[in-house]
Amino acid sequence: MSSPEETLLELLEKAINRFQRESNKHKRLYRGLRYTAVGLTGCATVLASAALRFQDDTQLWLNLAIVGATTLAGIVTSIEGLRKPSELWIHERRILYDLIDLERTITYEGSKPGGLQDVDQYYKRLEQILTISIEDWSRTVKSRNKSKDS
Repeated sequence: MSSPEETLLELLEKAINRFQRESNKHKRLYRGLRYTAVGLTGCATVLASAALRFQDDTQLWLNLAIVGATTLAGIVTSIEGLRKPSELWIHERRILYDLIDLERTITYEGSKPGGLQDVDQYYKRLEQILTISIEDWSRTVKSRNKSKDS
């Protein structure tokens, strides 16, 4: 059986790894969607400029390509709007930093003579950070939904 201190550190490490993984995933998703939308918008602009130059079947195909590029840009932007990866990324990163701060405090306090005192206090802080994470995200989603309903 492991000690309360070891259990706390294991739980903390799992939480840190989870928030690190999730925040990185949402950061990649946000950047990917953003760069794709910018690229498609730029592509549509270039195609529109090229379409002005031609007066034959090429113009028809360029116009179809413009419609395709702008449609895809709209879809990508809509996905970003629905998934909110930038908000999730920032939220998860803030929680991650709180967890890392807690880990640093525990490591420092545990290095003192006598080891970590009052492990329950640090466990409660871990629970508080995770609970606040859920409450903050719920509040964000609710406020977003209220502003849409208005």
